Amino acid sequence: MKLLIVESPTKAKTIRKFLKGYYVLATYGHLLDLPPNSFGIYLKNNQIEAKYVPIKGKKKIIERIKNLSSKAEEIILATDPDREGEMIAYEIKMILPEKEHSKIKRIFVHEIIPTAFYQALKNLTQIKESLVRAQKGRRYLDRIFGYTLSPILWKEKIGSSAGRVQSAALRLIIEREEEIRNFKKEKYFNVYALLENFPLKLVLVDKNLKILNLKKEELESLKKEILKIKNLTLEKILEEKKKIYPPLPLDTENLQRMAYQFLKFPPKKTMFIAQKLFEAGYITYHRTDSHSINKNFSLKIKEFIEKNYGKNYFSLPRSKKEKISFEAHEAIRPTSLEKPNLTKDFLKLWQLILMVTIASHFKPLEYLESKYLFKSQTEHGRHTDDTRTGFRQNTNYTQTMQGQNGQNNMSEQSVSSPNKSVILFLAINKELIFDGFAKIFPVKEKFSKRPEVKEKENFNILEFQFKEVETKPPSRFNEASLIKKMKELGIGRPSTYVPIIEILKKREYIIKEKNFLKPTEKGEAVYKFLKGRYPELVDLKFTALMEEKLDDIALDKLDYQKFVIDFWKKLKELSS
Repeated sequence: MKLLIVESPTKAKTIRKFLKGYYVLATYGHLLDLPPNSFGIYLKNNQIEAKYVPIKGKKKIIERIKNLSSKAEEIILATDPDREGEMIAYEIKMILPEKEHSKIKRIFVHEIIPTAFYQALKNLTQIKESLVRAQKGRRYLDRIFGYTLSPILWKEKIGSSAGRVQSAALRLIIEREEEIRNFKKEKYFNVYALLENFPLKLVLVDKNLKILNLKKEELESLKKEILKIKNLTLEKILEEKKKIYPPLPLDTENLQRMAYQFLKFPPKKTMFIAQKLFEAGYITYHRTDSHSINKNFSLKIKEFIEKNYGKNYFSLPRSKKEKISFEAHEAIRPTSLEKPNLTKDFLKLWQLILMVTIASHFKPLEYLESKYLFKSQTEHGRHTDDTRTGFRQNTNYTQTMQGQNGQNNMSEQSVSSPNKSVILFLAINKELIFDGFAKIFPVKEKFSKRPEVKEKENFNILEFQFKEVETKPPSRFNEASLIKKMKELGIGRPSTYVPIIEILKKREYIIKEKNFLKPTEKGEAVYKFLKGRYPELVDLKFTALMEEKLDDIALDKLDYQKFVIDFWKKLKELSS
């Protein structure tokens, strides 16, 4: 008998449908962990050692694995292709007697389909000890952090526990809340103009062609003069071809963000559905930092695009420099282009993954951006020496125009005169040249045909509009935007984003209010205490550095024993 072990019963069920000659068994997740009611980590001869015990409810499955393994001629471990999956594979090895170890082989499969399994079974390998050490390192850090700081929080009566990465995430949420509280609203005005025989709305700009945000007193100073203007001259037309690139193939963070944006799925729901889709064989592995796509699958997409949209639309996805990793599997993509028979929300997420995957193989959208610069010379008054607004005598924007199109067809005399001040208005039009990936993927930009106008034409003013605008405070994070920020800062990894947020909710350090994350009084008290007493431990750069070092351990570049011991010593020093 050949025994193949995975962690999920759904995954096992899918594999049984096509893999013959193997007894497929599921562990139902982790088998062992550090003890729930004691520290479980100790130093012996200057080495970290840990006590692993069976997780509650796992004794029966452990006995079954032992029994079947003793009868098997070969034991194939096909757990997920990441650190978590590697640790589960290692736990299986830990529970088996040493005499069975020679039968153990490891395979790495990123999609639960026949061809992937048949190929993997031709390339049997061993458990990657470096990935196991990285996972142990993370677990030990978190246990040491929690067991050191949580009792202090209990003593101070301000919180239930403290987590290493969760504390950094809590900091982000609280600092955003402080920004909102300290925000002071400001009002300003924008000036717009509508012209006869010109379809675009113009906006008042400064000499650098930036929209002018005028304070009330500035507007009052200029308004009378602006209202005297009866016509504007089209001084210059600047044209530039631009591109909007398609989305990259999905990694975990982008999947969570797009599912929130398009489907309103919170990340926890997205990851639950993605897990089921992966285990059922509908998508590739869903915990990944990679944006790469299997070449054979890209060829299938190429055929699909050329057949349905034409040869002019296909392009290989953009490349992005990715960190070297044993876990450098594919981006998240469908395993087939055929629509599966799925229930509503499962189908929605699968279709989103399909849409992004195909869109990533389209050429960019191309458009022509046309900037229309209008000017009017008015009798210069008291405001013409206002450097900020650009309404000053002898205003010269020739240099600005040169910088944008590399040509200078204007003389300074044409722009200014000794007795007048120049008022500038700008209009921008975007005309679609080639729709590219927008054929199947929504874009925010609006496109319209260029107005048929010429430089030096004069246009009568129809109306000026003076619109009051208020500055707005920054928004609170929602779950998707927090995960995006965490990824940007290097805090957490694909497998930890959602658990971090869920733990903060469970501890009542944050609440979800109208889909946004808000700190509670308890959460703020915990953060204030940690920041005051252990500022380095809630430092975002320090947390990101810990993640980088765990990555180095996974790549066998760093000794995990020394790393954990150094962290432990540092924490003891800070706590003393």
